[in-house]
Amino acid sequence: VDEGACKEALDKREKAVNQAITGGDFPGGLKLALQDPPLGTTNQDVRVASARLVARCLVQIKEKDIEGVIEPMSNTDLDLLMKYIYRGLELAENSKELLKWHEVVTKKAGIGCIVRALAHKQTV
Repeated sequence: VDEGACKEALDKREKAVNQAITGGDFPGGLKLALQDPPLGTTNQDVRVASARLVARCLVQIKEKDIEGVIEPMSNTDLDLLMKYIYRGLELAENSKELLKWHEVVTKKAGIGCIVRALAHKQTV
């Protein structure tokens, strides 16, 4: 994995997400934040920055809107989102909001989503 390319992709994604958030498109920002995850990188700074980017989107979305945001997501997207939720919990930032997301994602995707997120060798 080209570490420079991962950092460059993250910077590009972060700009797009910030633009979406600034425009009030929090679900769109989340969709952008979930694109091209740094699954193959060993650069912890890139992984943490990517997780914080996703978490920043999640905390902007109101609790009443969470179900509508995840409704069109595929199981693959939900598995990735669950990985980011666990990564955010590991960072001990925004835990209350992340647990709300965890509950809704689990309700939609089932326990298998948790198992896949925790068992998959490539982490975010």
